[in-house]
Amino acid sequence: MSNLQLAPAGGEEVAFQVFVNDSDEPDDRFVAVWHPLMRSDGGSRASHIVCLAEEAGPPVRVAARASYEGFRWIRVDVAAVGELAGETVELCEGTCALATAELAEEEGRVSAKLVVPLPPRGEPLPEVAVCLDDEVVVPCELPDLEQARARALIRGPGARFDFRPYVFGGDDFPACDFERRYLVEELIGPYDIERTFYNRDYNEVDSADEGGRYGAVVKIVPEHGRPLTLYRTLFRLPDGYEFKWLPRYSGLEVSLPPMPGFDPRIAERQAEAINDVFWMLFRYNFEREPNIAALAAGLAETTPEGPKTTPANDIFAQDRQWWVGLKRKLYEMDEAYPDQFECPRPKEGAPAPVVREGTLEEAGVDPEGVEKIDALLKEWAADSGEGFAVCLARHGVVFLHKAYGERDGRPMTLTDKSWNASITKLLSATLTMMLVDQGRVDLDDTVDKFLPPFRGVEVETPITIRHLYTHTCGLWDHWGDELHDFDQLIGYYYPHLDVGERFEYNGAGYSLAGKIIEMASGEAIPQFYKRHLLDPLGCENLDVFGNSWDSRAAPMDLAKIGQMLLNRGAYGDMRFFSEDTFAQMMPEKLTKVLGSDKTVEAGIGCYWMWEKEFGKRTFGHGAASSADLLISPEKDMVVVMTRNMA
Repeated sequence: MSNLQLAPAGGEEVAFQVFVNDSDEPDDRFVAVWHPLMRSDGGSRASHIVCLAEEAGPPVRVAARASYEGFRWIRVDVAAVGELAGETVELCEGTCALATAELAEEEGRVSAKLVVPLPPRGEPLPEVAVCLDDEVVVPCELPDLEQARARALIRGPGARFDFRPYVFGGDDFPACDFERRYLVEELIGPYDIERTFYNRDYNEVDSADEGGRYGAVVKIVPEHGRPLTLYRTLFRLPDGYEFKWLPRYSGLEVSLPPMPGFDPRIAERQAEAINDVFWMLFRYNFEREPNIAALAAGLAETTPEGPKTTPANDIFAQDRQWWVGLKRKLYEMDEAYPDQFECPRPKEGAPAPVVREGTLEEAGVDPEGVEKIDALLKEWAADSGEGFAVCLARHGVVFLHKAYGERDGRPMTLTDKSWNASITKLLSATLTMMLVDQGRVDLDDTVDKFLPPFRGVEVETPITIRHLYTHTCGLWDHWGDELHDFDQLIGYYYPHLDVGERFEYNGAGYSLAGKIIEMASGEAIPQFYKRHLLDPLGCENLDVFGNSWDSRAAPMDLAKIGQMLLNRGAYGDMRFFSEDTFAQMMPEKLTKVLGSDKTVEAGIGCYWMWEKEFGKRTFGHGAASSADLLISPEKDMVVVMTRNMA
């Protein structure tokens, strides 16, 4: 373990994965992975755990994993060493064999699949094990069935709920149900659907008497168990309007992005066929795609003379803001927080440093050092073939602001927006700290204070805003930000969340935090960003669509946000939050949420980064795109690189 700089000792645990990438031959690439889950980014659950001992334990010859297939069958996948090919394995409950299969070899791997029916609802699950030659080889623990059912209901591919159609004519609201009702009944049993409709002005209505936007609040009520509430946007066509589906629509124009292997001139020659394909896709999705209703409502509510369209006022932002208004009314948050949120506020005393042009002498940097950095970045761009841009500032003075390489066949520019990916999490944290600073939220507030779907649910550890921002909330993956009913979905799953039990990097917690920001402020996330962060700082080339992974920026705009954080919440004559509030953002050991024996460190949307190179307490966030935002108090410096991929 010398390459890991670890001194092994008995009793210590090591978590690891094996990932082999053999690309000696360009046309003969071989990849092999070995870890417990299909994806490799699931935290410690996606790693093998090895306990170090003085002597090796017995060899592992057979391994098994249990899952549910269609929630009608228990499925156990068995993997074995090569010498066991041809042997018979059994799935046993005690001394009773429930299923048998032969270990077969395929492509150098020996495996078998064992399947038995799931017991009827209400009956206990069997305690099973995989047996070989009448010997218990592997006890096989079945996943929590109710947890698996709940997860499949809120996130499963077969649990899509639709109105048919979303854009409709006449006074009667369209029918709705799950796309695969039979599958949902496997999850929750027979259920009823209760529907409440609201017009554009948030008034409850029984019929669609006029054209325009409507919101549907749908409650799924099973015979047993908790109900689930869903939100959907609908659009009623104006009276007298008849939508005619033409077999071909020549007015549709589609421009394809650059694609390797296709000459763009071919797309021009085949423009009519390409348009036909996309027209057919539009026709197919017109009745079943929720965004079609949001599109129609947004177009109907937009005036030609309005301001320039941005992510803060486009049709999706309009749809999100409308639902924020309705949810605040239904949740009574408009009464709890009736006043408009104001931020930033005037800064007392001398203005804080701002990002500005200046001399290298003002920045306190060596010209030769800047030349070396520039040369290195030119070489980097040439080697990687990926365009990027950087902005480096010290004492607020920009000493290197330059784009490198090419993107889409043209030179990269300083105004090209790149994918920020998870740097968005640091941006999200700045929004929440504004609310913390003005007392609207506290990091240790439980989420049920703002989101009623979490109220009245018995849980061992209530989930807090701190859990959401430190990846200790029990959520997984990056999803949910654009869903108006995301808080309803997670509130339904709440009893099954492992809150405060482990650190698991995810974006869903930030998506849920975004719903809290909206309830406490009355502003949808895109509008909140624009009004309280982007416009005050003059960030003209920074678009934010969500609260976790979905933003794009040019380097100068991120540098301004970095400088504000370097100034501990101030920028020029503006103060976004106090220095005491800023201090609450900084990374610390997560003993408050994980226990006194834990050593993992995380802040509110940030981590300690590159301290060896940039000094102690350098903080910031990286990105899946390999972009970086680093803030170094010791060097009084902000480092930004924006790019789309490594």
